[in-house]
Amino acid sequence: MKDVFAQNWRDNDFGSNTCQVLISTQVIEAGINITCEVLHTQLSPMNSLLQRAGRCARFAGEIGEVLIYRSIEVNPENRDLAETDLFEIEENSSSDTPSDSVALLPTAERKPVNKDIRITAEPKKESFLPYKKEICELTWQVLVTHTNSNCVNSHVGFRLEEEWINLVHCDEDLLTLKHRENSEMEFESNFHDAVLKGDESKAIALIRKVDNRSIFTWTESSFFDDDDEILDIQKLLPFSVPISTLCKAWRDFKENISFGNSWIFKRIETPKNKSQSYSQPALSAITSRDFLIGCYRIFVNPRYIYYDEHIGLKIGVDTQGNRFNSPPKQDKSINNQYCYRMDTYVGHLVLMWKCWREGFETNILRNGESIKVKYPAVRDELLIAGGKFIQTKILPNLSIDEAEELFETLVFLAIFTHDLGKLQSKWQQVMRGWQKISHSKYTGKNPRKYLLAHTDYNPEDKVQKAELKAYENKNKRPNHAVESAFLAQAILKQSLLPLLRKYTSDTGTIKDIIYTVIMAAGRHHSAWAEGFKTTDVAKLRQIELCEGYEKAIADSWRCMVRFLPNGDLLSMPSLSKNIYSLKELDLNKFDRDEVEFLQLYALVVRALRLCDQRSVQLL
Repeated sequence: MKDVFAQNWRDNDFGSNTCQVLISTQVIEAGINITCEVLHTQLSPMNSLLQRAGRCARFAGEIGEVLIYRSIEVNPENRDLAETDLFEIEENSSSDTPSDSVALLPTAERKPVNKDIRITAEPKKESFLPYKKEICELTWQVLVTHTNSNCVNSHVGFRLEEEWINLVHCDEDLLTLKHRENSEMEFESNFHDAVLKGDESKAIALIRKVDNRSIFTWTESSFFDDDDEILDIQKLLPFSVPISTLCKAWRDFKENISFGNSWIFKRIETPKNKSQSYSQPALSAITSRDFLIGCYRIFVNPRYIYYDEHIGLKIGVDTQGNRFNSPPKQDKSINNQYCYRMDTYVGHLVLMWKCWREGFETNILRNGESIKVKYPAVRDELLIAGGKFIQTKILPNLSIDEAEELFETLVFLAIFTHDLGKLQSKWQQVMRGWQKISHSKYTGKNPRKYLLAHTDYNPEDKVQKAELKAYENKNKRPNHAVESAFLAQAILKQSLLPLLRKYTSDTGTIKDIIYTVIMAAGRHHSAWAEGFKTTDVAKLRQIELCEGYEKAIADSWRCMVRFLPNGDLLSMPSLSKNIYSLKELDLNKFDRDEVEFLQLYALVVRALRLCDQRSVQLL
């Protein structure tokens, strides 16, 4: 498509007498660098319309025109389907159909083109979904005025576009702003719950409603796990289908009583109480239209789906399936850039700190191909931003050098504390047990007496993957991220607290800065980890550290702190006992009034996650 509609399309060998036609949804509006001579489009709000017009006569020296249609005529065979999205039938109505004349939007100097299109149809109540009718009506009025004016043949430039935007959207924007001001507390509350607590129900109220759903289908019985009805769709490509299409098929299916116990759609979901590393999606029955609308990955009964690359996709009770399978994703030249290798606890922290300080070259996957890239030091990416933020929002009395030193210290301590939970006896027991298997069967390293952060594991080796799954079913690893945050409290009290007291006497600010590091440690795997509640404390009771934990903490500190510019200002920390009784820990402490500390946490955890991800590639 980008070749056919490229800037130099006249030079391409597509046939000089061939008219190339591209049919697209509104996805074409932005982000695609293509051009055309004539653009036909259905009416939409002015801001969207001008975005679409940007795909016509896009480059210097080109001439083009844009034709806007208020309504369109649909092939009778597809009218019922189209009307699901485009119209609402107005019962007992005798009003005339609105005028369907075409507005012209020249995008460069051109000869006048006069068109007039009218359609005759049953009386309908117009709908401009997914857009608001009032905005589309106002857009149409501006276009009609332009079409009937003396400047209809003139180039539509920036100033005229700006004038049209103001005519159509100014009042709407002011109304939206006023509405936002009136409901600011509710908006901020929803935003806080959605972004910081992961409440999807609140996220729906903040973003545009998703109208499409991903559907899959398969006809082979071997695709399912007979015990758990497990469906592996990870390597398949989905179709993106409007929910209105699926709702119509659902309604037709429910109204037809001849199908007995059959079904047309099932929900694809992650099963509960499964190991997160190996949980494949499972199927569950869709029992209502509202349930269907709430599903985002849907499995279609192959009996009712037909696909042909020339005809397209058909779904419904009147469709006879042709045993179509969802196509596999394109094979990659290399399957996985994260093939884990055994890494000691101390070695992992040292490599992470190296990624903070130094750049390196590695191979990554891009479009399925292995390419060489050079990562800069994470320090170069975030240190200036972190220092400026601390100086501007947290501690304005600091110089920029002091602020940058403090931010680097926070990242250092986040890296140092984020895996303390891996020093649990049970965690090391499970990891060392698997590493011994990997060493004896899969050419893995000998674990000896090391305390481990990662083990040897190749996810593309099916035999090895199956054995690891069986092993972890019998030997469950405890969680480690929130446990790390819990243990970090003692470390930070010894090392960070004295340093912060040199910068400020405000105890509230000191506690909040320390808390940003605790949050980063506890949420480095899950952005919405909540901490330890009363029920967690009652269930888990305590954290027991393994033999040799003191040496691991001391060795990692010694290896890392010498590369910290102000490392001599920090006191060397330790954990004084091997068993810690759990207490409640809240990782949602910051409220909307403390947004500056949430932003500081975001910068620290960003640095932590980048270092964690990249360090694996250094092994």
